Amino acid sequence: MFTFIFLSLFVSGWLLCGLAPWLVVSVWTRGRAGMAMLALCLFAAVVAGLATPLLGLDGGLGLGLSFLFAGVVPAGLLVARQAAGLNPASGTPAVAADDYSSEPLSADGASEP
Repeated sequence: MFTFIFLSLFVSGWLLCGLAPWLVVSVWTRGRAGMAMLALCLFAAVVAGLATPLLGLDGGLGLGLSFLFAGVVPAGLLVARQAAGLNPASGTPAVAADDYSSEPLSADGASEP
């Protein structure tokens, strides 16, 4: 029973570390971080947290690094998605109309001069 409590506290901490970068990006982009990225960030945080002791760092340093990696890995995923210019909802490249830099299209689909 105590092992279950101990492990659930670790997983809860890793989940909070994975939630933090997604929450920051979600607030920064006014809700455009994407719900799919939330699940991916939480999963990546738990995997990074579990991988740290499995790679041999199981002391006090490993404990601290597992929480650090649980926050850094999801942040890296969010930065990679932003750098790729993907639309968070569909995973497709964002259209130019999102940044208001494209010209409006006419009725026949051609851009107006």
